[in-house]
Amino acid sequence: MEGRRGAALAAVIAVAAWLGSALPAGARDLGPRPPGQFDYYVLTLTWVPSFCATHHDPQECGHGLTFALHGLWPENENGDYPSSCTHEALTPALVSENQGIYASPTLIQHEWSKHGTCSALPPGDYFKLSDDDRKRVVIPEAYRSPVTLKARQAKAVAAAFVAANMGLPADGLKVVTANGRVSEIRFCVTREGAFRSCKPQ
Repeated sequence: MEGRRGAALAAVIAVAAWLGSALPAGARDLGPRPPGQFDYYVLTLTWVPSFCATHHDPQECGHGLTFALHGLWPENENGDYPSSCTHEALTPALVSENQGIYASPTLIQHEWSKHGTCSALPPGDYFKLSDDDRKRVVIPEAYRSPVTLKARQAKAVAAAFVAANMGLPADGLKVVTANGRVSEIRFCVTREGAFRSCKPQ
């Protein structure tokens, strides 16, 4: 049991370290704030082939995954964001019911603890919104199979998503790169899940 817990923790740390290095330079983690005090969400989808090129998480890699949910993060107009807003824990039943929405089931505890607790939503509602928002994004045909996406392809990836998703503004997403590859794509969405500009409103 302890070995499995250690492996799960290591996987979460690896994901956080790999993706956290790509956060915008001006963004500040404000730490705990009263839940619900934020302006919009950032819906983040990981390009799994890039993650698996440098990490070997058996729960996430080797299954032909492409763009997969990383998280739904409360964000403020100035780029700052709250984190770990309460100590509300997930019940085993909630973990069992919702862990399938992430590429790696180890993410559910991390995403709820750091981001979900700031949403002011009950855990079940937060995970449903995360899953619904992910499903609203149309993945362009070119990115429905696991291929290597080089950093130089970031603009083409962004253009393809804008073309495939009605209502997605050109400034409503950001393609993030790491280690010379496309690592993830971030969409700015309203609290209800509609696409919006990432520029301050």
